[in-house]
Amino acid sequence: MSQLIPPVRRALLSALILFAAGVAEAETPNLSGSIDKLLSDAFPAKAPGATVLVVQNGTVVHRKGYGQANLELGVPMDPAFVLRLGSITKQFTAVAILQLVEAGKLKLDDDVTTLIPDFPIDGHEVTIAHLLTHTSGLPSYTDEPSWRPTWGQDLSIKEILAFTKGHSLKFAPGTDWDYSNTGYVLLGAIIEKTSGLSYADYVQSRIFGPAGMKNSAYGNPGPVMPGRIPGYSPDGPGKWKNATYLSMTHPHAAGALISNVDDLWKWEKALAAGTLVSPKMLEQAYANARLSDGRATGYGYGWGIGTVSGHPSVEHSGGINGFATHALRVPDAGIYIAILCNSDGPTASPGSLAFQIANLVLNEPQPKAVKVSPAVLQDYVGVYRVTGGGKRAITLVDGVLVYQRTGGRKVPLIALSKEEFVLAENGNRFAFAHDTNGKVDRLLLQPRVGLAETSARVAEPFEEPVKPVAMLDEDALERCVGVFQLRTNVIVVVTRAGTDLQVQMTGKAKAILVPESSHRFRIADGSGVFEFKFEGGAPADGLVFNDGSTDLPGQRIR
Repeated sequence: MSQLIPPVRRALLSALILFAAGVAEAETPNLSGSIDKLLSDAFPAKAPGATVLVVQNGTVVHRKGYGQANLELGVPMDPAFVLRLGSITKQFTAVAILQLVEAGKLKLDDDVTTLIPDFPIDGHEVTIAHLLTHTSGLPSYTDEPSWRPTWGQDLSIKEILAFTKGHSLKFAPGTDWDYSNTGYVLLGAIIEKTSGLSYADYVQSRIFGPAGMKNSAYGNPGPVMPGRIPGYSPDGPGKWKNATYLSMTHPHAAGALISNVDDLWKWEKALAAGTLVSPKMLEQAYANARLSDGRATGYGYGWGIGTVSGHPSVEHSGGINGFATHALRVPDAGIYIAILCNSDGPTASPGSLAFQIANLVLNEPQPKAVKVSPAVLQDYVGVYRVTGGGKRAITLVDGVLVYQRTGGRKVPLIALSKEEFVLAENGNRFAFAHDTNGKVDRLLLQPRVGLAETSARVAEPFEEPVKPVAMLDEDALERCVGVFQLRTNVIVVVTRAGTDLQVQMTGKAKAILVPESSHRFRIADGSGVFEFKFEGGAPADGLVFNDGSTDLPGQRIR
């Protein structure tokens, strides 16, 4: 399978400087209209929406708000409104670290334990560079079941780090990649200790001020911020609720900043101009980090490194209570796109939308499928298991290969050749590998941004046959009915459907739950198991969802 084209570091930076300087080119005919149609379809007028900015060669070619900014007041979205950035915050944290490195106060190979000595790391040497690139092996505190009940509490950095303090590393530093919010909170602690300023004061004085970002701040709820709007979460099909409160002491340097699309464009221009950090230092942030075995991680310092239709890209998504975001840059084509949504469960992923918009600006047509013989396609049909857990299924429907991951929806793949395929909505590429006897034995996934994944073919069903093993009365079923929240952006709605329970998760179709006991139910298609938790009788206080590889705890919110 062809790999993502690695960015040419200096050429990438030079291209960024050129397009941020305002070199103008003729706009693609009807470009803004095509973008507008895509976004209008994605964000209905009466639902939470998005602010969108699209820049081509230094010229804003599309800037608009979609949907509602405030459902209770009926206020339509305006592109000047201020929203939470979520993990787009990480690029600001990375630049803050690089500023301190440039000032001689830090080194990228500094051992974290020498800077934060009361956070021992399993006897390993974890460096600042490991934290920046998510190659530290530190488990993320946001995955800890004990973290969720504390959302409403203001916690110190020490208390946030305590959720994973003393936990074993997932792998030896530098040998693998795993996204860790703990790592970026540690970086925030290092910024504070090294600079003598709070993280909020540092980014305000050293980044927002110099860049002219007057609509950006640390997202504390107390100060009045003109244009700041609320965020929403799905509450069943076509319904919304105010997002669950999360103290902004929790995301800290991993995700606590707020801004608008105009300020994000100012941020990009300030970076390109060298206002905040030197081009040489910034070049390291845009470099694709590699593991000890040579594999590319698809991540730099606070930015994901990938491609859009063969062009190098630098980008990042964000997801936090009530908000989903994405910022994407295609430097050699002079493209910058920012999409900020005021819902943590939008009908369309801002990352996929940004990818599609970039292709519109590039005037790239939809990939055209080449003809592949049915016999070849049939060889690929099967079940593949990822090391450590979930399954991937490949089926053949009307002559088209269809891909499905555990718990996910079925999506058609476009054949680029007889061995390579692409998912049109996000550019992820798939290929099939053969053993020495010529038999298909592996599925290779190269995401557009991120670490490659290999799944081994297995002789087992994707969807385990499910049969009821327990007969439950009406009261037992009713105890499980309710609305539950998994993580920050997944809502689980459990309802009655006659004598059955029915479940719908954010972004997925309704499905019947088959009882295995009074508290354990399996999705009828075999794609997951729900185990309900009862602390004080009825109804269920929470649940745990297992997709075949991971236990995800959830709490009742209604």
